[in-house]
Amino acid sequence: MIRLVLCRMLAAAVIIVATVLPVRVSAIDLPDEDLNYMILYKWGLVNKDAASAVLSLRSDGDHYYARLSARTLPWADKIFMVRDTLKSTMLREGCQPQLYTKISHEGSRYRRDVVRYERDGDKVTGYAERWKSKDNGPVTTSETVLHATGRTVDMLSVFYYLRTLDFSSMSPGTVVNMNVFSGKSVEQLSVRYDGIEDIKLGKYKWRTYHLSFTFTQDGKVSSDAMDTWISTDPSRIPVQLEGQLPLGKVRAYFTGSPSAI
Repeated sequence: MIRLVLCRMLAAAVIIVATVLPVRVSAIDLPDEDLNYMILYKWGLVNKDAASAVLSLRSDGDHYYARLSARTLPWADKIFMVRDTLKSTMLREGCQPQLYTKISHEGSRYRRDVVRYERDGDKVTGYAERWKSKDNGPVTTSETVLHATGRTVDMLSVFYYLRTLDFSSMSPGTVVNMNVFSGKSVEQLSVRYDGIEDIKLGKYKWRTYHLSFTFTQDGKVSSDAMDTWISTDPSRIPVQLEGQLPLGKVRAYFTGSPSAI
């Protein structure tokens, strides 16, 4: 059970999500950056940092290249070692994904998912490939074609689109929906904007935009409820993310970057 909790905890922490809202997009040019996070696990009397993550962005004239790398800390490695990497290549205009990759090493399991996006108006097609193995066994492969209508993103590009939105034009309580291609499945993401909140992380105080969100698939909840807090300053850094687990709660919190704080 502890192994399952750690695996789900890290999986929840690396899924930093956002949404497309019918509001203005701010004139924000996202910088090259490296953002560092610590992932805390809370369950009863247990309240301990269990993993770390680095979120990086690089760009050229037409594209953004994002990468999220997460790994369990040495004490957690002894229980269940996790090494996960998400990568997204997206158009600079609108942060629309073109290529998404998730590589995961969780215990004795290995999996690599690749999704290539094609768009025809508001119709989106995802060509998904998966490689997986267990206990150093043979690698098996599979392919799936995904379909959706409307704004469709991956688990990483949505984070960057979120940072370009003009939250000042929204009213608290606004609920919107979008699609997410995740590996071999299509999920629907519902997001509620909960207004502005002040939070404290260590010795720093942040004024943030609070968002709460859920994933569904075929009308059923497919992931646990989560919340995220995005700074209101021009950097729009996601400073905290919280998610419920069957046993306990996970919290990912910002620990710094060369240009932040």
